[in-house]
Amino acid sequence: MNRDLYNQYKSIIVRSGKNVKGDLVRYMQDVIAYETPNAETIEAIKEVEQMKSNPSIGKAYNDVDEMMRTY
Repeated sequence: MNRDLYNQYKSIIVRSGKNVKGDLVRYMQDVIAYETPNAETIEAIKEVEQMKSNPSIGKAYNDVDEMMRTY
């Protein structure tokens, strides 16, 4: 691994109060769970899961046409 790249990564992770090994393990678990390394997609999936478990978050629609009319 490129040492400079690793040091930059480590600096960011440590500043956020995490450790490199733990962060890499979490990342690998997300990749396995969602079969995608895209952080934005993972966050969107988590948001939808929260909305499903708590219907008071966000607005639900019965069809796509109805949803599109509100935007």
